[in-house]
Amino acid sequence: MKTCLPVATALLVLFSCQQSLAEASHPLMTDKHTFILGGYQQDADASFYAEVDGVTGGSVDLGTLGMDETDTTVMLEYRYSLNERWEFSAAGYKFDTEGTLQAKRDFVYDGKEFEAGARIDSSLKTKTYLFTAMYKAYRTDRAYISVGGGFHIFDISTELKAKAVVGDLEASGSRAADDILAPLPNLRVEGFYALTPKWALISTFGWLSLNYEDYDGSFAYVHARANYRMTERFGVGLGYQYLDMDFSVERDRGEAGFDIQFNGPSVHLAYSF
Repeated sequence: MKTCLPVATALLVLFSCQQSLAEASHPLMTDKHTFILGGYQQDADASFYAEVDGVTGGSVDLGTLGMDETDTTVMLEYRYSLNERWEFSAAGYKFDTEGTLQAKRDFVYDGKEFEAGARIDSSLKTKTYLFTAMYKAYRTDRAYISVGGGFHIFDISTELKAKAVVGDLEASGSRAADDILAPLPNLRVEGFYALTPKWALISTFGWLSLNYEDYDGSFAYVHARANYRMTERFGVGLGYQYLDMDFSVERDRGEAGFDIQFNGPSVHLAYSF
């Protein structure tokens, strides 16, 4: 009888631990489809240049052009879990900013000269598309670590327009516009941990540096977030994203390049089944 009591106690403790671990499993561990609608408040630090026939006036940045360095934008994402190991996803978001100021110095962009004293109207628009394939190399009932890769595709447009202003009179001056499509492949690692059946922590890391064909660039990405499952299907989350991108492309008329950092908080609403 004295021997049975410790054994029974041990079995009870073991059963309780197993129940606790099972209860800690989060629905995102088993959901097949997840649709995410989110919002970012992004702070940007960006500089860019474009040369024509080897002539470049150096890079210009958002502050120099009087652009707003903060933007609030919408993010859409879809995740598909093929099985317990493989997951695929697609996402998209954008950053738009514009500004107006009086140029304090002469500069050249995309082969066009902008003179000091002119009023410069400028805009920068970036659209980011993300496609990934991830494999869960480590998986338990409440956690996983995925490794894989994907593409960040950046569609970036810039426009600068100069006007000479004398009193109430305006005269149009130089205008330069550029569009660059940059597909940057990257390696990715994602970690997931279910604190409870309601709360989960997710962190994603991406990185790559390479030179291929006409493109030369480097890329680093971190996105950490917490997810709370409100109901059987709906969840909400808070997070923080950091992205650092530096690339150039060789075109027929000359080289163009960007150096951009985005960072800021994010919120999202998720629907899964």
